[in-house]
Amino acid sequence: TLFNQNTAPAAWNQTQLMQLLIGLDQQMEQLERCRAQNVEREEPSLGSENLTLALKNYFRGISQNLQGKEYSR
Repeated sequence: TLFNQNTAPAAWNQTQLMQLLIGLDQQMEQLERCRAQNVEREEPSLGSENLTLALKNYFRGISQNLQGKEYSR
């Protein structure tokens, strides 16, 4: 919703912004827990390395997109 409004970040609904930031933070925490559990259970394999690379690329793409639009963290 925030990104489709085509308004300056200063004009964003602060409740929606906080919900977005909280949601992203929760997803990052969940991802870290999953990665930690995976590392504890088994030795790294080519499949897990590919998954890690894919996730890094996914989040790098999001970050680059936000930076390109000059959105702050």
